[in-house]
Amino acid sequence: MRRRSQVLTEAPPAPAGPERRTATRVLVEHHEVLRGLIRHLRRTPCSRPGRRRALAGELYDELWMHERIEEEIFYPAMRDVTPALAAAWSEHRQLSDQLAALVRADPRTERFDRELDMLHDALESHAHLDEERRMFPEVERFADEDLLVGLGDRLSARLGRLRSSRRVRMVLRLQRTLLRHTAR
Repeated sequence: MRRRSQVLTEAPPAPAGPERRTATRVLVEHHEVLRGLIRHLRRTPCSRPGRRRALAGELYDELWMHERIEEEIFYPAMRDVTPALAAAWSEHRQLSDQLAALVRADPRTERFDRELDMLHDALESHAHLDEERRMFPEVERFADEDLLVGLGDRLSARLGRLRSSRRVRMVLRLQRTLLRHTAR
């Protein structure tokens, strides 16, 4: 069984007391995990296709989990706070499609690099421009801080359960395998 890179996906533990993380903080920290995986992938040469495939798999898993925690917990809780959620849902579909294109691409080719660049651009548009710069400040302005801290706890817990679930890892590995086989 492949071990997930602890350095790239390990989130800091939630501090006790008044320094607990809000939902927006948890999501921004996970955006950083995704960005770190993309940076690492970009630095890995095409002469190491196995490593690139493994990193793309890790990125696939983390982005899938990120979408789950937002769509299951954060978006429903914020539906009355911000109108930006409709666009965020559709951006998740775009990210999923682009991620599938990356997984299908041969990691030894320029196509892989192009798909990675397009995924990076889509992720930055969604995470940085739409969520971190627009949606999250609006949420922090209008939502109760206790609600945001409670949601942060729920997001962190759900992400931890997803990461540690053998069933989830198996399903994601199967999805990636099926995607690669549809590329042939």
